[in-house]
Amino acid sequence: MPCCPNCGFGLSEDEPLTYGNVRFVDEGEIVFEGRRLHLTRGLHEIARALISVQGRPLTRGFLAARLQDELSDEAVVKSIERLRRVFRERDAGFDQIETLRGFGAYRWRFKPVDTSPETSRAVN
Repeated sequence: MPCCPNCGFGLSEDEPLTYGNVRFVDEGEIVFEGRRLHLTRGLHEIARALISVQGRPLTRGFLAARLQDELSDEAVVKSIERLRRVFRERDAGFDQIETLRGFGAYRWRFKPVDTSPETSRAVN
């Protein structure tokens, strides 16, 4: 099981993962705000890594290693931008990926599931 080099938190691939308003259901698919989103392999891995550590920061270097590629810092930044764009297509006010300036790191902000009847949607 890979571990975060900063905090030692284990990143298990086999356990179902839910964190607030996000739930991983299949490889490449997650449920966000009650609706399925399909992500590319790279974006899925970045989202899973950020969400797995439940609010702890992950560096660009760790995220590049998570993808098992020799990615530059700029490539990780662009991937984070694409990931934000996918989530903003579903929720224009999406702000759960926080950039920790000066640390070269990102973290996923917890947001609880919205259970109000007018916003609840069935998962497709």
